[in-house]
Amino acid sequence: MPGMRSFPEFTRIDLLLRKHGIAQWGVADNDPPLHLSPRLPRAIALLAGFQTKSLADIENGPTEAYFIEYKRLNALLNKAAAALVRHLEKSGHSASLVEATLEEYDQVEDWGNAGVFAHKTAATQAGLGWIGKTALFVSSVLGPRVRLATVFTDLDLPPGTPITNGRCGHCRLCIDACPVGAGRDVQWKAGIERDHIYDEKACEHFGDNFPELGGVCGICIAACRVGNGLRLSGNSKHLLSADKNFPERV
Repeated sequence: MPGMRSFPEFTRIDLLLRKHGIAQWGVADNDPPLHLSPRLPRAIALLAGFQTKSLADIENGPTEAYFIEYKRLNALLNKAAAALVRHLEKSGHSASLVEATLEEYDQVEDWGNAGVFAHKTAATQAGLGWIGKTALFVSSVLGPRVRLATVFTDLDLPPGTPITNGRCGHCRLCIDACPVGAGRDVQWKAGIERDHIYDEKACEHFGDNFPELGGVCGICIAACRVGNGLRLSGNSKHLLSADKNFPERV
């Protein structure tokens, strides 16, 4: 199989996604289809990174700056995903997108049963990162400071190598930072039930204290050191934001 960067369509997609602010992207095999995904053989995971300043002063709870950035990244991802779908369709391929979040996300009562495709699944299957101890997606380059969207297509892009185990080791920073103790200090592996990793309901109930901020929190995102002075090795072929000065650690 030729390398991704020698694949003609790679450069066009790469430039398009860069133009739309995507920091990292990867391709997952979607045959057989991942849970709740459309029946197209490839899933393209898109990541957009938080600005560092938006996570300042977030140790005790969500802030307006974080919520504004959260919404900005969702809009950016949706626009980038729509542009990619148009590009793929113009090139003669089928394509379908799953937006960054539900339009009325603040009204979702149970995210564990929201009935939508989980972007984290495509991102881990694409080799972009793993699931942390508070069920965050952790990019090997950007850490958990990302939002995600997914585009499905029949374009035969070579998929990345899936990451199927967590790489958090003995770290407990996100667990210790959580004001409701939602993390269970369990190392993720592909297929594990989310309830085994963290208490989703405790996290949701804490967010209910901040309805003016959409019920989103962000404390554990700010606590993680991956992507904030530490980079862990991943398998992705598509690291647009890779800082070659970071040491590789496993």
